[in-house]
Amino acid sequence: MGKKYSILFDSFHLYHLPQFEPLIDLLADDERFRIYHSASREIKHDEYELCKSVLTKKPGEFIFAVSEAERKEKIRKLNLDVFVCGWSRYDIDQYVSEKTLVCMAYHGIGIKPSYWRDNHERLDIRFVEGPFRMTQLRQNGIKTELALTGFMKLDNFFKKSKNNTDLIKKEFNLDETKKTIMFAPTFYPSSFQLLGKKLGEYTKDYNLIIKPHLWTMYKNNFGGISHEKQRLLFYELSDEFDHVHLVPTEIYNISPLYSISDMLITDASSTIYEMTAFEKPVLVNRFYKLRLSHRLFKNRLYRARLNKEMEKDISDFCFEVKVPKDLPRVIEFAFNNLQSKLPAIKTYKEKMFYKLDGRASERARDKIMERLQ
Repeated sequence: MGKKYSILFDSFHLYHLPQFEPLIDLLADDERFRIYHSASREIKHDEYELCKSVLTKKPGEFIFAVSEAERKEKIRKLNLDVFVCGWSRYDIDQYVSEKTLVCMAYHGIGIKPSYWRDNHERLDIRFVEGPFRMTQLRQNGIKTELALTGFMKLDNFFKKSKNNTDLIKKEFNLDETKKTIMFAPTFYPSSFQLLGKKLGEYTKDYNLIIKPHLWTMYKNNFGGISHEKQRLLFYELSDEFDHVHLVPTEIYNISPLYSISDMLITDASSTIYEMTAFEKPVLVNRFYKLRLSHRLFKNRLYRARLNKEMEKDISDFCFEVKVPKDLPRVIEFAFNNLQSKLPAIKTYKEKMFYKLDGRASERARDKIMERLQ
């Protein structure tokens, strides 16, 4: 056996890891690679400790560090062949040498303009989920080499042998006689504070799984919004309603929850597109708790947090909730009228996802090998 290629997966935040996991699993059985992992020391202590506990169980070696400066130095000394990141809004060039192949598998495919604004000049390859995103990245001036691989995060859910929905249902103690709804709000702009505990009342005839964004669970404030209040409200809601199940932070990968959910409710999250891969109904809340500047100047919200065109497009394949009190009615309508949206769902599924065949990670590996050789 010849030289092993060293590859590091940089789970800067824990929610970057799900995009890497199918590729990590694939390379774990590939004798050509030596795997390393790391997580940022700039994130909150609790999140770092959870990251570390997860990554130390993965195939490969975890790079320990007590500071970001030490982490940077240790990674650079590895003189890596490949560095894989989930975003690029940090000084990547200080972690790698000139020879390192730097790849990005972006952590989400949502409606936020950060998708194309986040593209460090040091990136060599960007793995892309589908044809629409290839075009969008080029239209927004991205010069990085783009590899049309498909969405690695969902690979395991298109390999039937990898699925075990019964175990997941049992873990949450779901009522088998009821349909299951997943509520996955983003961290900002979020609809949750305007729903509050009414969400429990509105969903009493269903199982409700709540999957908050990890930043909501680890940051007390962001963008002028108190996440601490939201976090307490999540706990109160799950305590007061037996049908409400709050997903613990240890379950960092939302993907298995798509398979046990019959419907998704969200606001401005990338889950909107991910759920279309399963052709299930998606409800989008069009009401947000906004900070004052965004209430007064809506265009600032679109410039900073949302892509106006994509936000409008989701009306084609999602069901919309205009005000909180409409939620029960729209839930029932969506379950009864999914067929009316299915043609649009299938169209957007084709645009957003290239070959949902469980082999996106194989295409990413092949692109890496092509560049290395």
